[in-house]
Amino acid sequence: YRLDDVLDHLERMQDLKVLVIGDTILDEYQITSTLGKSSKDPILALKYQSCELYAGGALAVANHVADFAGEVTLMTMLGEKERHEDFIREKLNAKVETHFFTRPNGPTTLKRRFIDSYSLNKVMEIYVMDDSPLPESVEQEICTGLEEIISGYDLVLTADFGHGLISPAVVDLLVEKAPYLAVNTQANAGNRGFNTIGKYPRMDFFSLAEHELRLETRDQINELRPLLIETGDRLKTKICLVTQGSRGCSLYNPASEFVRIPSFQSNVVDRVGAGDALLSISSMAACMGLHEELVGFLGNIAGSLAVQIMGNDRAIDKQSMRKYITATMK
Repeated sequence: YRLDDVLDHLERMQDLKVLVIGDTILDEYQITSTLGKSSKDPILALKYQSCELYAGGALAVANHVADFAGEVTLMTMLGEKERHEDFIREKLNAKVETHFFTRPNGPTTLKRRFIDSYSLNKVMEIYVMDDSPLPESVEQEICTGLEEIISGYDLVLTADFGHGLISPAVVDLLVEKAPYLAVNTQANAGNRGFNTIGKYPRMDFFSLAEHELRLETRDQINELRPLLIETGDRLKTKICLVTQGSRGCSLYNPASEFVRIPSFQSNVVDRVGAGDALLSISSMAACMGLHEELVGFLGNIAGSLAVQIMGNDRAIDKQSMRKYITATMK
């Protein structure tokens, strides 16, 4: 591939109209120093130093997309309690048009992580959330709002963290109406592995971590390739992408081939949000009809940039992508 052609693909992303739908997550980082074992209980004692709050989940995905796509709309849900709407609006790119729905009597999902300031290792995590089924009236409001606008976008990017927004009725609507449907279903402690890609009977593109694919196939032993091929064929997916950490990513296109893209060296500060950055860029590349090698290449570069950022302190931008691509290909 020629460098100029790859950079041109980045520029052509501005022709896309993207709808992001998914769970809002606020990532709170409690920065601490380690005191040692408590004298009275077998627990680790920490000393508070500072606190940082980041816009994660679908908010981060919308911010990543915003510097590349021509138009970005975000549909997500905030809590009636502990809503944090002012903070969220402040952190969202001004280009992002928002449609906020409200979970009655629940908080906006917040994940509170305790960080050791010396090593930047995470010590523990607390979820502040309500993931009970939505009231029928709220679910109907989401479906009605989605159906009114979904046909006006080139790409519908679904960031499904399994925290309650994407109900079976919303899935049915996405599968039936989305012009091009890209999906990530995250397996995390909050959804206990019940949130797998098989809840969507069809999509055009998916991006998963390897353990998320293995949860879907109930197979933690066999080679990745046949699992990816079987899942892609069963879900009628045009391009399937699986991230493998330091080993890069693997992609499968039923009409073509299975390819592997190596990872790119980065100064790893924090892995939180790297998958969201990769999903954002690779799904736009896939929607444009780029070869899976380029889809994986651009996605891996976005992920490599994201791991150098603490939390979701800032989004991936086009200028950083251009610099990284140029340095890698020259």
